[in-house]
Amino acid sequence: MTLRKSPSNRPSHYGQLSLNFEKRRNKTIIENYYQLPPLRASRALHMNPKNPAEATVYMVETAGGLVAGDQNKFDINLAEDTSVCLIPQSATKMYPSFNGMWSTQNIDVSIASNATLAWKTEAVIPFETAKFKGKTIINMAKDATLLWGEILAPGRTTRGEIFAYEDVRTNFQVWLEDECLIYDALSFKPEETDLVQLGLLEEHLYVGSLWFVSPNAHEIDIKKLNEELQEIKEVQVGAALLEEKAVNLRWLASDLVLLKQEMDKVWEVLSNFIIEKK
Repeated sequence: MTLRKSPSNRPSHYGQLSLNFEKRRNKTIIENYYQLPPLRASRALHMNPKNPAEATVYMVETAGGLVAGDQNKFDINLAEDTSVCLIPQSATKMYPSFNGMWSTQNIDVSIASNATLAWKTEAVIPFETAKFKGKTIINMAKDATLLWGEILAPGRTTRGEIFAYEDVRTNFQVWLEDECLIYDALSFKPEETDLVQLGLLEEHLYVGSLWFVSPNAHEIDIKKLNEELQEIKEVQVGAALLEEKAVNLRWLASDLVLLKQEMDKVWEVLSNFIIEKK
């Protein structure tokens, strides 16, 4: 039996992107970086009128997605008093695993005292038979701030691929110095578990997550936030305060466009909250 080759007919790759940020002349800059294709980054742009010191950087995956066996590695380091917004240029796509191998993505982040990192929301899209492991570990000072969003899609819905992937596992951790504040692990195996059953995704297809960690998180009125969050048939959401140090919002949605719109609204509210507290 001959295994089919990956769609791009190329060997597995190991991509790496390392970005170190520092503050100079009241602006955050990229102090040094290392990029190994297919991962690349733009220069630091200062384009936020509400926060001129913030560095906005676009991250690019030039291969178009992860083929089975591919490994992507991100190392992000923020020095004291820096402010950074990282924006993935497109969704993370995982191609079919015809050879049975995993595609992996590891993200390691360090946020120093009084620094702020915003990782803009984008989707993870596993194709039919894809196998993916993603792990994110964030180490941050107790007075640092984090705003992080992500979406897990069911597959290429326009092609009728709904939960046709083989195995998707994600692990998201946030450490406040020596304290593990957040440990969020998801594991979806459609062949073994009916994801649309009661108590899981039910009629929904997408899982959206937004994490906000801040020394001022306790000032957010969670009851009011839940009351203001729009719940419609296609999108359900709930917010929770974690130990007075973090806010988590989780969406279940059947419409990706509506999900992104709702997540962007909350993102804007939390971004303004960060600026007000600086």
